[in-house]
Amino acid sequence: MKNFLYFFILLFTSSFSQDFKIEHKRNEDKTVNLRYQKFTPNSVTAILEFSFITNTSTPSKIIQKLNKAEGKFITLKPSNPDENIGFNYSYKYFQQTINPNLDQDFIYILPYKKGTKMNVEELGYLGSKYSNKKKPKGWKAYSFKSDITQEIYPTRKGIVIEVVDKHEPDLTKTYSFYDNMNSVKIEHSDGSVANYLGFDKSEIYVKPGDVVYPEINTLGKTAVFDNRGFHLINFSINYVSTINGLKISSLTSNKQLELVYITPNFFENGKTIVLKKGFPYISDYDEETLFQNFSKRQIKKYKKGKLID
Repeated sequence: MKNFLYFFILLFTSSFSQDFKIEHKRNEDKTVNLRYQKFTPNSVTAILEFSFITNTSTPSKIIQKLNKAEGKFITLKPSNPDENIGFNYSYKYFQQTINPNLDQDFIYILPYKKGTKMNVEELGYLGSKYSNKKKPKGWKAYSFKSDITQEIYPTRKGIVIEVVDKHEPDLTKTYSFYDNMNSVKIEHSDGSVANYLGFDKSEIYVKPGDVVYPEINTLGKTAVFDNRGFHLINFSINYVSTINGLKISSLTSNKQLELVYITPNFFENGKTIVLKKGFPYISDYDEETLFQNFSKRQIKKYKKGKLID
């Protein structure tokens, strides 16, 4: 039986058209391997649907949340081993993990060197003030300020999924805010994404695809914000969710997705805290907090003073 591949692609937070693909291969034993490849470092949520399928008991719709660059999506096995499997399928995919199972108990480390003090302010949502946009669900964002350049570190282990390193501030003016800030995005193992904004141009030391660790990998150095001379790094954590409780299997468009923000718990002075605006905080951690998401091998290498690869 002749098989046809129909596909259409839906993207979330991406403008590229060939970030992901699924291909199939027939085997001599009449099984069919469907394998995927993704060409971006972030996770992908893929939905594959069979419009026609015979001689196998596979579900008509399959949802996978994929982190590896490539691998098996599904293997079709014939019900009757003497006959071929017939099928037509299409797929769509969305960048990042949709409706992730978040680690609600995770304790974050402040994004600057241990022992360093920075002042914390909460950021309002400018979309409501200037663009009449609805505030995102759970909105929470912080600004860490300092009088001098600071090295910025990940708040938890993750993979760099985006870097913007092209902006230079106008130091002749005073600003309350501006959009064009150099930034780093890091996706965590639970599907949440941390956003760091405020790096100096050409002073970002990571690239997409890098796995980074708190207190080990420097993301970059802060830029001077404006003519007042202070430095800051803006920080938030969010994840992708379907709107109004929609099931992932029913997704048809990016318009059915939204970013939801979380309020992280931080380690400070031996306690787990939620940051309060207007207060200074000193970065600190213990081994239990630092080693969250580390493998035993990584912990062993760290204790030997070796760089984690």
